[in-house]
Amino acid sequence: MTVAFRLALRLPRDASTVPTVRRLLAHALTTLRVADECRDDICLILTEACANVVEHAWDADDYEISAEFRDARCVIAVTNTATTADPLPFLSAAVPSTLTDRGRGLHIIRSLADEVHLTTTGGRLMLQAVITLRWHQPAPTWTRTSTDPNQTQ
Repeated sequence: MTVAFRLALRLPRDASTVPTVRRLLAHALTTLRVADECRDDICLILTEACANVVEHAWDADDYEISAEFRDARCVIAVTNTATTADPLPFLSAAVPSTLTDRGRGLHIIRSLADEVHLTTTGGRLMLQAVITLRWHQPAPTWTRTSTDPNQTQ
């Protein structure tokens, strides 16, 4: 049986939404029994992507996130909801100096994810990260149980 889960939110472009969304995703990953290190990586990816939108999408009032889990893959997507400038500076950004406190988000995401895609659709910038899930135990298997009280399990 395939385990599938999708979380989709539209949030105000406010810094207070970032830890909220991180906790929500962490709880979902814990419930699905994703290994702690993998969960932490996915939450860091989401945090960095959301923080980038909150800080850099000046003309957006809100942003969208989605997290989808299917089989052994997690796909995180974070999209600004306003017309954005050319994504080329984000795509070609050099690795920042170790003495700098800023500019590391995309490099952190690239180092943790299996795949990273930055695309524009209708002027909106979307970051998509794909991560292979690792489990505490074998992937959970859920089976449907009968609701008939006369039937034994």
